[in-house]
Amino acid sequence: MTGTRSDGNQYANPNMTDDPSTHTTDPGVEPTMRSEEERFRTFQNWPSNAPVTPADLARAGFYFLGVGDTVQCFCCEGILRYWVHGDSALEEHKRHFPTCDFVLGRNVGNIRRYAEPGSADDVDGQLLSQLQRMTVDDQGVAGQAVYPEMESEDTRLTTYHNWPTGASVQPDALARAGFFYTGHGDNVKCFFCDGGLRNWEPGDDPWQEHAKWFPRCEFLLQTRGREYVSNIQESYFNMGETVGGSQPPTTRAMTSGSDVVGGQGSSPALLSPVVQTVLGMGFQAALVESLVQTRYLLTGRHYTSVADLVGDILQAEEEDRLRAEQTTEPVERHGNGGGGGRAQVTARDKALGDLSAEEQLRQLQEERTCKVCMDKLVSIVFIPCGHLVVCTDCAASLRHCPICRAVIRGSVRAFMS
Repeated sequence: MTGTRSDGNQYANPNMTDDPSTHTTDPGVEPTMRSEEERFRTFQNWPSNAPVTPADLARAGFYFLGVGDTVQCFCCEGILRYWVHGDSALEEHKRHFPTCDFVLGRNVGNIRRYAEPGSADDVDGQLLSQLQRMTVDDQGVAGQAVYPEMESEDTRLTTYHNWPTGASVQPDALARAGFFYTGHGDNVKCFFCDGGLRNWEPGDDPWQEHAKWFPRCEFLLQTRGREYVSNIQESYFNMGETVGGSQPPTTRAMTSGSDVVGGQGSSPALLSPVVQTVLGMGFQAALVESLVQTRYLLTGRHYTSVADLVGDILQAEEEDRLRAEQTTEPVERHGNGGGGGRAQVTARDKALGDLSAEEQLRQLQEERTCKVCMDKLVSIVFIPCGHLVVCTDCAASLRHCPICRAVIRGSVRAFMS
């Protein structure tokens, strides 16, 4: 870690204290940077492999100068760079510039991203308040980390002691992006959203993959910002299957759209990359179209996440299955009555009706049983194929879908009622 003053004098000794002669007498030398939000916005091109996050730096009073990993305090003009793993933005600020009015807690006009009513100008306590106030798109309550014991980056990093030596992505980059190692292959999971990724390839960026597949993760949104996630989503879905891909987005959408949902007569919403990705998984086009239209009518928004749409599809299919089971009961109970009720029974219900109650139960249980261990309930949807055929434990050891043999790039947990 190297600290410098705005006049260019570099600290030769990391324990050297601030030079009073160069300290500004006017707190808030950069008035626009008094806003933590404005400071945060300067980190749009912050190196993705940097060991300190933009959120922490902005919270500690720094804004990005646009070169390397160099940041400057809006108040004392102190400059820091050459960040290393384990650095704390606020602690380094205090260590290199201990007389800075901002780190001393004085009123320098700092405007927090998330104001905490009744609290002092204390930067240390802002992370908790931000997490508490964090929202997920249209939801009004903040979520909780699925694996709170993995909240520390250092703790996540310790899980990589058996990480494959030939893996394409380094453990520190994965841990920094919120992932811990599951112990199988190159499978990792986000401690907050439980999103799983695997089969990493050379050039993959953990932050980009996190934003690509799990854009609603609160840890991701808090750390990198909504603008970063939106840019990744837009780049990914407009440019093809990888960020920066070369295939024209319009041609791709129209081609797949004409194959799946009828081409020119289709709704523009169905030609969106999110919907086309889900349709490519094999889900029924009619159900997908219904969900897309319903969401837009209710919220005025389209799906921006494959995981969200897949989750709604699975929930809708489960509700349909439960309704089908409920409607078969009166048909069986009044089987000797008029023929009107029988005419409404679906082909699947007719097939079940020919079986005994015990056989029906066995068949339904078989449909929901993991196809690998044949014991636990299915609970993992594979991305991109969309098959729901294995339990959480078995999914961790698979690289290919056992049904279609497609390479598994990610997974979404499904909760069966």
